Amino acid sequence: MDCKAVRLDFPELERGVTYLDSAASSLKPRSVIEAMRVFMEHSYANVHRGVYSLSMEASRAYEEAHDVVAKFINAKSWDEVVFVKNTTEAVQLLALTLASNNVIGRGDEVIVTEADHHSNILPWVRVARIVGAKVRLLPVDSNGVPRWELLEGMVSEKTKVVAFSHASNVTGYVSDARRVARIAHSVGALVALDGAQSVPHMKIDVRELEADFLAFSGHKMLGPTGIGVLWGRRDILENLEPPLGGGGTVKRVRLGGGEITIEWDDLPWRFEAGTPPIVEAVGLTEAVRYLEELGMENIESHERKLTSYTLRRLEELGDKIRILGPRDARIKLGIVAFNVGNVDPSMVGLWLDQQGIAVRTGLHCAHMLHDKLGASNGSVRASFYIYNCLEDVDKLVDSIGELLKTITKQL
Repeated sequence: MDCKAVRLDFPELERGVTYLDSAASSLKPRSVIEAMRVFMEHSYANVHRGVYSLSMEASRAYEEAHDVVAKFINAKSWDEVVFVKNTTEAVQLLALTLASNNVIGRGDEVIVTEADHHSNILPWVRVARIVGAKVRLLPVDSNGVPRWELLEGMVSEKTKVVAFSHASNVTGYVSDARRVARIAHSVGALVALDGAQSVPHMKIDVRELEADFLAFSGHKMLGPTGIGVLWGRRDILENLEPPLGGGGTVKRVRLGGGEITIEWDDLPWRFEAGTPPIVEAVGLTEAVRYLEELGMENIESHERKLTSYTLRRLEELGDKIRILGPRDARIKLGIVAFNVGNVDPSMVGLWLDQQGIAVRTGLHCAHMLHDKLGASNGSVRASFYIYNCLEDVDKLVDSIGELLKTITKQL
């Protein structure tokens, strides 16, 4: 993959910034921006609300987006794809759905890991408190890697859900989802994957992973903000009622004998309450097509090269640099979190910003993981994508080297 050619498709890079924060949100190519502009100018209307031409045209585009996304993750059917606002909302919707349908109840257990993003921990904690269930934490090792070898001893007939991040947003480590799924399924538990950091960066086949649910965000995969995906197996979803009701979720509401009866709509509409993210779906469609044209295998390979190169170059700076997580690029995606001596991560981020480099600093919504790794003040996170080249890594590492020299002189 020619990263320099790819860079030409991203107008924001014309500012000269070295953008290393794609794990938070990716930049947008011109094709995505243009697709949304053209739709808003020439084809916009509300969907599934009218028989006039504009509404029918918009509805077709919105429905096509479901189909494009479904094929991207190799779902069995387009109606297994539910559009939401982002990964956080997807996990929240799933947790509420399972609780309101009594899939999770008093005395039941949900297993998450110490490595997970808050978006994959807090929804389960809140739901467990409401229904009287318990959330159990799978511990991590000294590298922040979930200790999956302990899972078999943790699951039981009480386990209803095993929910975890497919790829860590701090260490970049990729868990063996199929292995986890088989252990969970052996006791009848459902498997919910947080794919926010994996779907944009590697080929995902939900059937091969043997997952039951998958959540991810459009804005991390070249698409706009305001749209995410909750995928679920059709045979599970079709037997669940939505926790949120309203416009677009029902076929018919009737009053009879003093009772309100509800006939819920078909999948996926029963789970998409209210006016959906129509324009955003058009942008996500174009983003998926852009990624498919590059090839997800090529994207993953490119990022692993960048990660390997970054780890090697950071090691050249000596023991003042502490890398969080595994140092083997073969088991990581394009995320490298580190600290520079005793310098506060935010100060490192400000220094890099002065050099025109954008990185993420802080606890990255993974407080427990940072505590476990002995980095309670957070870390500096460089994350890569298709528009990053080796030169970006060199600029990052050289700038950190200059920071170390400055610190040494001050001492």
